[in-house]
Amino acid sequence: MTELKNEFSWSKTRDEVFKTCLRQYWFAYYGYWNGWLESAPERTRQIYILKNLKNRYVWAGEKVHECIQRSLNNIRRGIKVLSIDEIVSITLDQMRAEFRSSRLKNYLKNPKTCALFEHEYEIELTDEQWKETANNVETCLKNFYASDIYDGLKSHPKDEWLEVEEFSSFHLDNTRINLAIDCAIKEGDEVYLYDWKTGESLSEDLSVQLACYALYAMEKWQVHPESLRIIEYNLSFDKSNWFSITHGEVDNIKGYIGGSIKDMQSLLVDVGNNIPLEEERFGKVEDERVSLRCNFKRVCKPTLETGS
Repeated sequence: MTELKNEFSWSKTRDEVFKTCLRQYWFAYYGYWNGWLESAPERTRQIYILKNLKNRYVWAGEKVHECIQRSLNNIRRGIKVLSIDEIVSITLDQMRAEFRSSRLKNYLKNPKTCALFEHEYEIELTDEQWKETANNVETCLKNFYASDIYDGLKSHPKDEWLEVEEFSSFHLDNTRINLAIDCAIKEGDEVYLYDWKTGESLSEDLSVQLACYALYAMEKWQVHPESLRIIEYNLSFDKSNWFSITHGEVDNIKGYIGGSIKDMQSLLVDVGNNIPLEEERFGKVEDERVSLRCNFKRVCKPTLETGS
């Protein structure tokens, strides 16, 4: 079997981690590599496990996205979608099973099972707080399946569907740029991209994300940025925002992405093979708030008081 290679790529998420804490960036994109192998050193395996941790809000968002993805793909294939009550019941049952598995820390033996941040760090939460997480999932699902957006999506013929919940990419100056498309529909000369949100607030700065969508649409579907319509739908509050972008805005963000790539690659000893400098060259931030949010606190424990 060919050995997997850790190839360099760029994404909005990677850029955000890079700007937040370089040591966290090293853990998330280099330190974990090969941690899934049985022969992996103990610390590497631990980093891999910690990389896969998710807090309850991210977990809830993933479950909502999974439900929507399944329903929309069924619509594309002409399969009847379950009732909302059935969807909610099945989802909550799955969450209960994943919660129990995580609480038992089964992920320590099988890193691909559900691993919740709150269980790894033994954060005390009341039953009511966990119930709020489940209630938010139920609210998001009920809002989506009762929405005009869902009704509109159901009406599109098969040949107008482009993508549903796919991890996509395009290339910018020979670097692969990764992004996730929740749903893409083509209607006439226009492409509609939908982005499902389950957090408490709508995004404030979408400029980089919008530009990545536009660059991808230009490469994949030969769509001009001005023909792109981006709809961000916040499922928690049943509110949607519409966005558009121009060629000029896209060109500006291309420069930002190029600069970010150069900054990241300045910490590589071998750019062609994506080999980083030693771990110590990736400094920790002096911000306790970042430290408390970092999944990798355990492997940074000796210096937790002064960095992430």
